[in-house]
Amino acid sequence: MTLELVSVQASDGVRLDGAWREPEAPDRSPFPFDAVLLVHGVGGNFYGPSFFATMTDKLLDEGCAVARVNNRGHDLMYTTARGRLGASYETVDDCRLDLRAWVDFMASRGHERVAIWGHSLGALKTVYYLATESDLRVVAAVATSPPRFSFEAYSRKETAERFLAQYEQARARVDADDPEALLSVKVPTNLVLAARTYVDKYGPDDRYDLLKLLPKVRVPLHLAIGSEEGQSPEGADWFPFGHLASDLAAIAAVSPLIDCDVIAGANHAYSARHQELWSAVRAWADRL
Repeated sequence: MTLELVSVQASDGVRLDGAWREPEAPDRSPFPFDAVLLVHGVGGNFYGPSFFATMTDKLLDEGCAVARVNNRGHDLMYTTARGRLGASYETVDDCRLDLRAWVDFMASRGHERVAIWGHSLGALKTVYYLATESDLRVVAAVATSPPRFSFEAYSRKETAERFLAQYEQARARVDADDPEALLSVKVPTNLVLAARTYVDKYGPDDRYDLLKLLPKVRVPLHLAIGSEEGQSPEGADWFPFGHLASDLAAIAAVSPLIDCDVIAGANHAYSARHQELWSAVRAWADRL
């Protein structure tokens, strides 16, 4: 199986790179999709270490073409003709432009039955795309460890004062007409973010609240979360994942389109649990 380095241009001019692989035996996928778009999480990229390397091989063996790609939140920061981007500077809503560009590419290669598989922030972007865009070429999706961004929920946690102090710091920089100011944030994640990016992700608009987006998804969706996620070093339920397994299970229980699996012993990277994750996704795809 050959690997082809490819690139697309989003409708706003941002260039994105990725890797494209076709199976040795095309047209034999047992699933209702024949191509899968793999979407990395915050600060990741298409060539970095990830369980996606294992999943690529598994999908190719099943007869699916695979695009493992960058979105504009790849790496920490970089410069483009339209300004600075990367995890530190992205606006999550722009993922709609990235994913549509990649689905366009896959269609240009003859694949009109696409599944999107996102991990971490890439999983949330996958759900957001499906909830806000009408793209009939996307027939199924997998969201592995999507975080919940909810100002309301974060503000109710026992350690909320840390989050609220961080948010007010970011909000003050935006209000002072300095939205690009970089902040070394600790909650809800340890990262360097522009003030506007922090406010966009975690502000009171809750536009990216996973639990509010899921009911708007209109294609079969597999959710997975590791049983070891949601704990901070201090032992408290942590912001993006605390209680999330039970919340997702409750949604799946009443939705005919959503399945949810908790992967026993898995952390956020699914270290040493690649096979367990694949088995859950494979079983779901078979049921489709």
